[in-house]
Amino acid sequence: MKTRGKSILLSFCCLLLVIAVAGCQNASPSATNNPTSDAQDKVISSDEKKLDEQVFPKDKVVDVKITLDPDDFQDMLDNASAEEYKMASVEYNGMKYDNVAVRTKGNLSLRSVVQMTDSDRYSFKISFDQYVNQNLFGITKINLNNNYSDASYMREFLTYELAESVGLPTPKYSFVNVYVNDELKGFYLAVEQIGDAYLERNFGNTYGALYKGVMTGQGSDLTWLGDDPALYTGLEMKSDKSNDDILVDMLNELNNGTDYEKYIDVEESLKYIALNAVTGNMDSYLGGNKQNYYLYEDDGVFSILPWDYNMAFGGMGSADVLIDEPTQGALAERPLIAKLLANEEYKTKYHEIVNEMITGYLADDTFQARIDELNTMISSYVKADPSAFYTFEQYENGIKAVETFMSNMATSIQQQLDGTIPSSGDGSGSGGGMGGGMGGGGFGGGAKNGAAQGAAGAGQATGADGATGNTGANAAAPNTEGQAATGGQTAQGSAGGEPGAMGGPAIPNAGEGPGSNSQAAAGGQTTQTGQTAQGGQTNTNGQAAQGGFDGGAGGEPGAMGGPAFPEGGGNGPGGGGMGGGGFGGGMPGGMGGGDFGGAGTMQQKGSTSEAITTGIAILLLILTAAFVTYYKRKRL
Repeated sequence: MKTRGKSILLSFCCLLLVIAVAGCQNASPSATNNPTSDAQDKVISSDEKKLDEQVFPKDKVVDVKITLDPDDFQDMLDNASAEEYKMASVEYNGMKYDNVAVRTKGNLSLRSVVQMTDSDRYSFKISFDQYVNQNLFGITKINLNNNYSDASYMREFLTYELAESVGLPTPKYSFVNVYVNDELKGFYLAVEQIGDAYLERNFGNTYGALYKGVMTGQGSDLTWLGDDPALYTGLEMKSDKSNDDILVDMLNELNNGTDYEKYIDVEESLKYIALNAVTGNMDSYLGGNKQNYYLYEDDGVFSILPWDYNMAFGGMGSADVLIDEPTQGALAERPLIAKLLANEEYKTKYHEIVNEMITGYLADDTFQARIDELNTMISSYVKADPSAFYTFEQYENGIKAVETFMSNMATSIQQQLDGTIPSSGDGSGSGGGMGGGMGGGGFGGGAKNGAAQGAAGAGQATGADGATGNTGANAAAPNTEGQAATGGQTAQGSAGGEPGAMGGPAIPNAGEGPGSNSQAAAGGQTTQTGQTAQGGQTNTNGQAAQGGFDGGAGGEPGAMGGPAFPEGGGNGPGGGGMGGGGFGGGMPGGMGGGDFGGAGTMQQKGSTSEAITTGIAILLLILTAAFVTYYKRKRL
């Protein structure tokens, strides 16, 4: 009887072990279509509500107060390019956290401010879990963006809101006043870093592979380079888990197959394409740099996630985008767009999404009303911003420029949808935007001394027709009408397009600063080594790539006289705006080499239920092993 009883007990323990292991597998990241439990749903819902009300409210501005050792902060400013974390305390809308990491962040914006002699208005990254295991309602990292290149302060906010309106997964965002050691630093936009909280909220899991498209490698255009994952250096791994085999399978199917839905969330991809096309945002997958997006693999299916929209709504210049060929450069070089829009069913769906955007959130009255609401909410904060890149007058004109841009864009898109004007061309894309280098001289600072300036140099600008025109100091007479001197001359009042590969932004009312000179910006800076300019030419020694968008939002005559840089200027006198044109020169501050700083690799964390289940399984395993050992000893 004793032997039989022990056998029954042993069998019972083994059964418990099997059940526990099965429970672990069901809670495991490898499970397919794992439904979130009701308890988890409530926690997530509760956290999201707190995020919306206390961290990222859309109807008010909250204070973010950073306190750190003054010497550490000065070292951070003196060595901003190092993007080194410093320990700080952060009070976020009254919620205080100690042992928080803070550092400078950014690509172009960081390097641009580094070059400014009278501004230290850097963007910052707050990391709650860098030193200790803590979070802010689930969020571990928040970016404080300095609104570089956006005189309206609204472009990124509006674009994310548009993305939300069509169901794209977007990070949380809101306006904040940033203080450092009790001193107001500036009026910023806070944006949630894409990480575990974002993924859990939008996908119901955090276990998939996360990649970021960057301009410093190859493969971020999603073209086929071969079956070796190491070839795709432009797709940076941002998660612990790597599903490179699935990534290669997806790229192979996209480029060489037709069963796109097997590996790609097609509808979400169409929404992403529409979002960037409608807002004219070429600082994305659509543009020459093929960057500023994330790919998330969820059970073998990839979603493309929106990111970084300070150059939307006119930051790149023109409102002339072909909706069925919305690329900067050949359409075939962006297979995610080319292949999906070659499918008539997908193209029809894409047109429906575009139409939903321009007749919904972007409809004239609706969009105008939203801009007015935001202006009412933030204008006093903008006026009080002690480190602003722009004057308050430029802010007001920046808002008008956004409105004008979108009005022109919506008209063009509606005509394309109606078939009254072409929606595609010869396959060469919509052109313009960012070429291979950057015009303009040195960067200005943040003092409110008028419009941007730059040192005139000896760069050249190549127009869309291939003709080369000088954009040096003597290339154009002072111009108060806002005409941008490009390789082929952009239309009067044109925003010109962004100089070079992420060059300086177009400044609203650049021609109205002290001096009222909209002189053509010159090269003066050298492009990064090996960077390919528009049209496949390598840009060196200040040679410019294809010119900017012709036409463009323009706004009032003279308002947006071509690409220009925020406030102040390199060596240029006065305060005249820079005409822009073709995009000479190179990336600011030696953008050419090395990786950009940015979000570190995300740490994957399991849920509480997974940890409990695993713990129970381990405990049962130990008990079973102990029992078996005891049983064997008795038998011996």
